[in-house]
Amino acid sequence: MKLGEIIGKYGVPDPKIVGKLPKAGMQLDFVGHADVVKALCEIDEAWSMEPVAFDANGLPAYRVENGMAHMAAWMTIHGVRRLGIGSVMHNKPDLFKELQSDAIRNCAMRFGIYLSLWTKSEWEDVSYTPATPLVKSAAPTPKPVVLDSNPPVSSENIERFKGACSDAALDWREIANTAGVNLDNLHESDMDLLRAAYTKAKATPKPVVKAEIVDSFQISPNEQILDVGDVLAKVVDLFAGAEVIEESRNNHPANGTPQIKEPGAPATAPQLGKLRALCGGAGITSKEDQLSMASDHTKRTITSFNDLTKKEASELIGILAP
Repeated sequence: MKLGEIIGKYGVPDPKIVGKLPKAGMQLDFVGHADVVKALCEIDEAWSMEPVAFDANGLPAYRVENGMAHMAAWMTIHGVRRLGIGSVMHNKPDLFKELQSDAIRNCAMRFGIYLSLWTKSEWEDVSYTPATPLVKSAAPTPKPVVLDSNPPVSSENIERFKGACSDAALDWREIANTAGVNLDNLHESDMDLLRAAYTKAKATPKPVVKAEIVDSFQISPNEQILDVGDVLAKVVDLFAGAEVIEESRNNHPANGTPQIKEPGAPATAPQLGKLRALCGGAGITSKEDQLSMASDHTKRTITSFNDLTKKEASELIGILAP
């Protein structure tokens, strides 16, 4: 089987192997790593996965950050190698097994295996339901129904549009402005313009936000980030460094449960960078929505992410992390 054929056959899993995983108050669909391994064996009997680095004891190197353990790994299918990362809570009793299991699923997704579990239905793929047409009739003698040739769009479909923009990390206000339409007075005749603006915006490549990369991976602001390849190289260096291996050994549950130092101190720049990136990935793109989420969680008014403590930022990252 060629790599390009994988997503066609294995992009959507058989409903019989899909389970439910409770997370952050929701029920998420997932496929166990055994079924993923079965698919990998069917695609390439010689597939392989290996950690990016090992510690001094010969075990896979991992790092603990904000209560989560992360292990980077390479997966190879038909001679093509791609990077993935397994992430689980640091205090899991079978930490290495669970890291490997999550890494298998994450790496396989990079090749398109059961990719549908990692995304939501696109707006243009959802069948559109027009608003109920207006009916004009005169009592008491019934007359033929007269349909409005340009009825208003229902509030339900407008909310569907906003949700699709949020899932695609787009600002629905900018899309409407580009289309030249007013969502408060949207009619059927405006829909073609709105769809065209949405499709164009979604197809436009989004630039890598250097500030988020600098914050999340602690890269020097003076370094030039050229493309995704440079970012992958930085991730590999981050997990392969001697200081990371030493940190993995020191943070292993067998040596004591890691604790957040100075939980009441202000959140660090890497924490805030990671929190902003996770908000974007979860579709929480506006500053107002982000601060509202933080305020609801901390039970106090948050006017800026800089108001968060280390402990609060760590808890929010744990909730949003995939």
